[in-house]
Amino acid sequence: MDPAAAEDFSLLAVECRGVCLTYGKLTVLNNLRLTLPQGQIFGLLGPSGCGKTTFLRCVLGRLLISRGQITVLGKPPAFPGHGVPGRMVGYMPQELALYNEFSITDTFRFFGRIHGMNSKDIEARLSFLVDFLDLHDKNMLIKNLSGGQKRRVSLAAALLHEPQLLLLDEPTVGVDPVLRARIWQHLVDIVKDQRTSVIITTHYIEEARQADLVGLMRNGKLLAEAPPDYLIRFHNMSSLENVFLKLCKTSDQSKTVSGIFQKNKQSCREKDKEETLPILHGDIEQNTFKVGWKLWMKSMIPKWRNIAALVIKTFIRIRRMPGFLGFQFFLPVIQMSLICLCIGGSPKDLHVAVVNNDTGKPAMSQIVLWHLDNDTIIQFHLNQSDANKGIKDGKYWGAIGFGANYTQDILLRATQKMIDNSTINGDSIHVWLDMTNEQITLTIEQKLREAYEGFVKDCLYNFSNVAAPPIKIEKPIYGHKHSDFTTFIAPGAILSITFFLALGLTTLSFVIERREGLMDRGWVAGVRSLEVILAHTISQLVTMTVQIILLLIFTFLIFKIPNEGSLPLLVILILLQGIIGISLGLVISAAFDDEQSATQVALGIFYPDIVLSGIIWPIESIPYPLRCISLILPQTYASEALRGILYRGWGFTHWPVWNGFVITLAWIAFFLLLATIILKRFDYSICVDTSVHH
Repeated sequence: MDPAAAEDFSLLAVECRGVCLTYGKLTVLNNLRLTLPQGQIFGLLGPSGCGKTTFLRCVLGRLLISRGQITVLGKPPAFPGHGVPGRMVGYMPQELALYNEFSITDTFRFFGRIHGMNSKDIEARLSFLVDFLDLHDKNMLIKNLSGGQKRRVSLAAALLHEPQLLLLDEPTVGVDPVLRARIWQHLVDIVKDQRTSVIITTHYIEEARQADLVGLMRNGKLLAEAPPDYLIRFHNMSSLENVFLKLCKTSDQSKTVSGIFQKNKQSCREKDKEETLPILHGDIEQNTFKVGWKLWMKSMIPKWRNIAALVIKTFIRIRRMPGFLGFQFFLPVIQMSLICLCIGGSPKDLHVAVVNNDTGKPAMSQIVLWHLDNDTIIQFHLNQSDANKGIKDGKYWGAIGFGANYTQDILLRATQKMIDNSTINGDSIHVWLDMTNEQITLTIEQKLREAYEGFVKDCLYNFSNVAAPPIKIEKPIYGHKHSDFTTFIAPGAILSITFFLALGLTTLSFVIERREGLMDRGWVAGVRSLEVILAHTISQLVTMTVQIILLLIFTFLIFKIPNEGSLPLLVILILLQGIIGISLGLVISAAFDDEQSATQVALGIFYPDIVLSGIIWPIESIPYPLRCISLILPQTYASEALRGILYRGWGFTHWPVWNGFVITLAWIAFFLLLATIILKRFDYSICVDTSVHH
């Protein structure tokens, strides 16, 4: 390679050599050869779907090319330690890619922090760009701007840090002609004064006349690359648009048009010595770029300024959405309140028929009925026929029957050692139940048993034949003698609420940001996947801490759920379960790029996890094959650990608590690793799919 060529090559802002990009059987870019010297404007022209946006993403390193080589400002894009993506490049995508909850000032400060700008520089650029782009009120929220104003803010975000390379994807769509002319003039000025290089795509072919170079693109191929005036003269056309139409017709007639055009262009150079094309086509030796391990390690370390900018961004958005703020903080409290109020309590006002045929004076059956809990069972005295009919019609949950000789037979049983079957049948309380609701039938049986025991203690305590069963429940080792189902379900409910709320919010927020182009724009600005994950985790931890404090206040103080253990220990365990939810949300949002699929997966996880984790029913009742699955789920051991902390006062000296923490941490590590791998490996295919549709 001669010295002159080497000197020119060092000045190239972008060079593409034989770039091909395929997606399945679809070829998006086909042997693309393109050069852009520093300090020039390159207009990339072509219809929608021809590959312009795809090409820009390849230049940014957002897409991996299938073959060929791209160098941007001297190095391949995404090279470790290189500023592309990052501070050296500015990018305006076709999508607005702006946070609707931000003001114009917030938007500038956010991107300024990511690019490492100080407050003084940010304010200076803010003042200039707001005036230049005619944005009026810099404190207006993005969601309140018109479509044209939003595009101007998007352009301003790309111009903010005065990058060396500026990539603008359809920047003048929806902009009035006067402002369009001002934008082009500004591009000409920054190229001339600052040696900035610009690649701009546009549908308005004639406005590209102001570019230093234009590339005419169709079906992933570059039909021509030269100064616009040269192309018009060479093809003897009146406008650049007519040149493009002619090349399209020629391309349809011959697949070798590009090679023919290059030969013709060379012959034209010989005829017209005054025309010089600042383009390098030809065989340039392959450059190899090596990276040392120190540089690679340095590039892997997260930038705390990016993390801080992302955390601040999250809290600004939450503050601007009061409804969402209430949802975040009070939904867990509402869910826990509903569980404590509606689950585990004793059924009330149960309508039960009473068929009392006892003729004793006084009637022992009446004393038994007096001992029934009137808050739970409401008695309706009927005959046998009406009682049966009422049960069949759904009016009563059951019927309690006493025989005609109930008083006489129960006294015989109390006084006689030898009694016949008729006496046993006569002094029995007969119960007919509607067994379709087991919890209600168990309640009726329990209340009837308690009434009979009370009757025995009051009236027949001296007679051993009818004494209460010889079983005495002593003071419990753990828990309370009259614990209800709410006590069992509360620990698992606390964990599941924290887990699934974090899962849902993480999944939706990342999918929506990706769909709106916000994640792509952040990535181009230099934000890496690990920084996004850490920032989201930090902001969610702060939010979850408030959630958990409110949740525990209601759980312990309002609903009197007992706590015998360490409060910091149980808070840490609940927070870790929230982090599992965040991690799984990252996996789902990385694997699926649309809200519907991501929501379906998140909802599909909910019910099996609740059922199999022993949250609403003991895992000892689960069939053995399913129990093996339940034991590896994130919440099974965590629920048992939380019950141990709450009700037994256990700590790390007990193995079940260790199990809960170890398995929780293992799931966090697994999901975070999986999310990072998916984000790195599959973001490219997702972006290709998006680019193809553009």
